[in-house]
Amino acid sequence: MPEQNPTPTPPVLREAEYLLESPLKCPLCQQDIGSIQVVRLLRSRVNFVSTLPRRGYVIICPSCQGIISAELTGIA
Repeated sequence: MPEQNPTPTPPVLREAEYLLESPLKCPLCQQDIGSIQVVRLLRSRVNFVSTLPRRGYVIICPSCQGIISAELTGIA
């Protein structure tokens, strides 16, 4: 039986990387992570008048590249 090669994952264009003060486990892949990566979202199309922002950000795990539920805020 021939081996099937998985489709390669395209590289993620990261907007920023943040180091964590203490390592955490990724809730998706359970790997210990010491940083998170930020990827920018760009709205490409809507079929209605949208009040949603044209741009946004998601935070991803550097190990599995899964989207992590988190928030970036400025603390003064």
